Amino acid sequence: MYLYSACARVENKLPTMSQKLIESHSRIIEKIAEDQGFKEYEVYVNSGSEKGDNYLGVLTAVTVKSDGRKLELILKSTPRDDNARKSSPMRAAFLREIHLYERIFRALRKFQDEFNIAEPFDCYAKLYATSTEEFDEFLVMENLKSDGYQLWNKKIPMNPDHISRVIREYAKFHAANVAMKHNNPALFEIITEDVMYSIWDNEEVMKNRTVFKDYLKTVLDLGYKTVGEDASLIGFLRDVEEEIPKIIFDEFKKSDEYRQSLIHGDAWCNNIMFKYKDPDDTRTPVSLKFIDWQISYVCTPAYDFCYFFLAHSPKEVLDDYKTYLELYYDTFSQQLNYFGCEPEEVFSYSRFIRHINKCMVVGLFACCTVLKVMLCEPTKHLDAKAGKQVDLLESLNSNVNDNEVLRQRIKDIILFVKNNNFLSK
Repeated sequence: MYLYSACARVENKLPTMSQKLIESHSRIIEKIAEDQGFKEYEVYVNSGSEKGDNYLGVLTAVTVKSDGRKLELILKSTPRDDNARKSSPMRAAFLREIHLYERIFRALRKFQDEFNIAEPFDCYAKLYATSTEEFDEFLVMENLKSDGYQLWNKKIPMNPDHISRVIREYAKFHAANVAMKHNNPALFEIITEDVMYSIWDNEEVMKNRTVFKDYLKTVLDLGYKTVGEDASLIGFLRDVEEEIPKIIFDEFKKSDEYRQSLIHGDAWCNNIMFKYKDPDDTRTPVSLKFIDWQISYVCTPAYDFCYFFLAHSPKEVLDDYKTYLELYYDTFSQQLNYFGCEPEEVFSYSRFIRHINKCMVVGLFACCTVLKVMLCEPTKHLDAKAGKQVDLLESLNSNVNDNEVLRQRIKDIILFVKNNNFLSK
């Protein structure tokens, strides 16, 4: 989501504050600048994302600049238009992300420091300021792009180096959560109390099983179109369509078995930024940052793994999935050991695999949505700032039939889930 062009200069008296910023945003940028030691400075403002990129908020790129110094920031704010706010759980999403940055990440950092974790999870942007005032919710964070981070090209699958890096970092994040839940359950309960459930759980589609089934049928239509007249795959998709509501409504939403860790929850490539030793050589990342924590909640670690792995793996990586499961669990269990936890007692490999089997099936459903977003150009863009309510799936549907790359990616995932018997495990 952090895609932006060069900032346009704003000419005013020093310190300069662009007229593009509303008063509350201008005040907080001024305060941040003063806190960072800027006295006389100029402010450069530009859009922080391309149109259609950001569905739950407005991004503004802000540069504070004085002689020899500059501070690059991203201001992430809610639209004030009432229609935009009603079209999605906008306020809940912002309050959740603010809670993660101000409460949970700080608690995890302190918890990891207490155990002198050599390689702690810290793959998130630096936070400068927030606001929880209704109709003016925002976060101000470091601009990761200015530090050399960049997004992966969402049109192509990731290579093994990127997939491995992401899996290791997710494993470290989940391990820190699981270890805190085991070693200090009272603290874990306190910091996750407000994020125990998904922000979507209060939406009609996730409260009403019948409404969800209708939505599921719409989403899986891409799968049915992809498999054509193959009777075996059609039958498999019908079984998937029948099983997913049971997994979500009867297991994930009801059983504490699947409330093991905070998860990212939105594990697709537009929410992961990579940094490279040589910015022109993007084969192997040296670090990464996860962004957009708005739909994070407490669930099974297997969900982040399956969502990310299915959505971004080329066929040869899918075929080698056991290597990546082992990479995840080796990293996860090693981190648990550093916290003084016994992995087989806290979250065993066999238990992890049982969760994986469920999440691979749900992940197929998720991929029928996210791969459309990644590989199709919408006929209309969602525009949070303008307050336009556009059905993203409907906007993308017109491009599905002619998109052979999308159809092949979806078919590879269907065959992968079917051939490895995840549905029947």
